[in-house]
Amino acid sequence: MDNQEHQMTLGTNDRLAELFQKYVDKSITEEEYAELFVYIRNPETKDQVLAFLDEHNKKVQSDALVHEIDWDGMYANITNPKKSAGRERKPLWKYVAAAAVLVVASVTIYYTAIHSYQKSSPLAYHNDVLPGSEKAVLTLSDGSEIVLDHTAAGKLATQGDILIEKDANGQIVYVAKSQSDEAAPKINTLSTPAGGKFSLVLSDGSKVWLNASSSIKFPAAFTGDARRVEIKGEAYFEIAKDKRKPFYVRNGSSEIKVLGTHFNVMAYPDEYRSALTLLEGSVQFTKNGQSQLLKPGKQIIYTESENETKQQEANIEEVMAWKNDLFVFNNTSIDEIMKELTRWYDVKIKYEGEKPDISFTGVIPRNTNVSKVLKTLELTGDVVFGIENNVITCEKKMKK
Repeated sequence: MDNQEHQMTLGTNDRLAELFQKYVDKSITEEEYAELFVYIRNPETKDQVLAFLDEHNKKVQSDALVHEIDWDGMYANITNPKKSAGRERKPLWKYVAAAAVLVVASVTIYYTAIHSYQKSSPLAYHNDVLPGSEKAVLTLSDGSEIVLDHTAAGKLATQGDILIEKDANGQIVYVAKSQSDEAAPKINTLSTPAGGKFSLVLSDGSKVWLNASSSIKFPAAFTGDARRVEIKGEAYFEIAKDKRKPFYVRNGSSEIKVLGTHFNVMAYPDEYRSALTLLEGSVQFTKNGQSQLLKPGKQIIYTESENETKQQEANIEEVMAWKNDLFVFNNTSIDEIMKELTRWYDVKIKYEGEKPDISFTGVIPRNTNVSKVLKTLELTGDVVFGIENNVITCEKKMKK
């Protein structure tokens, strides 16, 4: 190495040290933040990045972990912007910057992995899979179906006195043209496939978001003294208040009664347990004749086959990750992660040899190709993946 190259290397190392230190001190500017990621993403400076991490690994990783779990302020500002009214709003990049710690930690993990494990598995990424998107099928009371994937905005159908429209935001809206007095309500079903999500506004103004592989059965118009729907899979609700007509959500043998509130229900048939999580208001949960009240920030865990339920503090960020287009993993097992990937990317999973006994903590965008998610998981150094014909192969990586 000549003197000029040596001086450039020293300059790069000094600048990296300065930028990383400013990042962990939270004093980094927007321009410096962008500059830091130029270094991290540039293959030509990879050796300098790894050398720096070798020297400062413990400090960077320790500070990063503290920063990584500081979700409260970021979550409140992203998901509830109205609650921030009257206060100074921080630039969006400062919230996004929290995700930078994942890249820093991932590079650190990568450094450890390449020094501790043998050469890569022969598995390969022969093809990639796009993330899920707005896809659903609406089944009307007469059995006719409307595929909503590419349906243009405007009128879709009518059900009695209810007009069904697709609005400019892509959601389905049920609009009451007049007060319905039908004795037999017209039951509709909205279903999302694997790799799909969708939202709708019911005739009472309540809003529902469906995750992948989910469905909701509901009347086009709510009649009588109650509003009742039935779900499978996962859905998030924002219920319009109506003290005269309580809202009921049915899933198997369980029922949720609400007046006006925000909550999430996760009840996939292939999950070993279901969960009701309350964000706002109050709900009454009933299963097999036994009822209990739930307060905001709490969660009820239950199974369809057993009577026992468990009430606990909820990890709201993790629960609401799917609606915010994120994967949020909190010591999540590889089995649970793979189930999420099968639903969102519409893929199958195959384990090669011994199933890896690992868990993962981190945040990954859901609006990215599956290869990027898998490569992030591979940075743990314990697992390797391959993709071929929409089948993800998962293999434990052997230590030396």
